[in-house]
Amino acid sequence: MPQEMGLTPAYPYVPRQHFTHRYSDEDAIMRGTLFPELDLPFQDFQIAQPLPNTPMSELMVLDFVCLELRLYLDTNPNDSTASELYKEYQAKSAQAKQNLSNEDWVFSPWPWEGEA
Repeated sequence: MPQEMGLTPAYPYVPRQHFTHRYSDEDAIMRGTLFPELDLPFQDFQIAQPLPNTPMSELMVLDFVCLELRLYLDTNPNDSTASELYKEYQAKSAQAKQNLSNEDWVFSPWPWEGEA
């Protein structure tokens, strides 16, 4: 139907992502991506302050890296390096969750609250 109206359909192109190198865990959460090639900051926006050095912040960073790796593996399921790294970070995240007490979960400031 679009051709009958003189219109040409769009053909989007998404380049294949390759796992060449990555940001450090702390830089990744600050930049919003683990992968430098996907880092396209909106008008050079960056989070001004690093996360506080708390067990909850460590868990947030570990879970962010797990999410980024999982998303990468959705489109690159045969990347054994990324898969092993994902398993490593899952184990680190599980250990960090075990190390947190219920008090840490309840009384820690939320990310938008800053340090108490």
